[in-house]
Amino acid sequence: MFKGAISLITSFEITLISMLVVFIILAILAFVLSLFKYIPAEKNQEIKKVVPTAKKVEREKFDPSKITSEEMRVAMMVACIEAAGEDKDANVRVIGIKELN
Repeated sequence: MFKGAISLITSFEITLISMLVVFIILAILAFVLSLFKYIPAEKNQEIKKVVPTAKKVEREKFDPSKITSEEMRVAMMVACIEAAGEDKDANVRVIGIKELN
């Protein structure tokens, strides 16, 4: 492949020049990307629409003691365990349980 052997110093020169080229290109890219903060964002004033706020729905308080089905009780416990995950200080509150068919 090569007609002559490459000396150690020549290989260091090639490595140094290659690394300098890479870092100079990275510095140029960083400079160009830092200029993006000066480009103003487009402002669409036509899209302003009034979004109606959701009304708070009054719900009856969920009472776990009202659950009579063993399957629903197990489902509630599994849901609480899954929601808590690995966090030992998790504070999970069950809002309601509904059976899906």
